[in-house]
Parts: sequence; structure tokens; C-alpha cells
Amino acid sequence: MTSPQLPLSFSPSGVPAPRPMPTPATLMPGPTGHHAVDAAVRAVANTADLPLAEQLAAYEAAHKTLREVLTAIEA
Repeated sequence: MTSPQLPLSFSPSGVPAPRPMPTPATLMPGPTGHHAVDAAVRAVANTADLPLAEQLAAYEAAHKTLREVLTAIEA
């Protein structure tokens, strides 16, 4: 009889081992080569420590910028 394979995150106590939380630095993609897009991505990455209202404003500004860039590309 063979024993079952245990998941890599298994711990002897039966509780899965915690995974490290991602940080903005680990989630940041590399540069796109487009200044406005790179600035929008950096602005969103820098929102983690801002109050919620300021985060929302940053997300909306980044969305507007990205929408404008895509519109210009499609034209």
C-alpha cells in the first residue's frame, strides 16, 4: 500500500503553512516602454498606504489614463 502524496504546504499540525503576502514591489510588472502607462501602474502600486478615498481617486485617474492611451492606439 502506498502512502498518499501530501501537498507542499502541508504541516504536521494539519494546518496549511502560511504563504507570504505579496507586496506592491513583488507584483509590479516590468516597464511597458510607454511613459503614461508606466506612470499609471506606478501610481496604483503606490496607493497601499493611502486613505481609501485617495486610493479610489488614484485608481480612477489610472483608469482614465489607460483608457486614453488605448483610444489613441486604436485610432
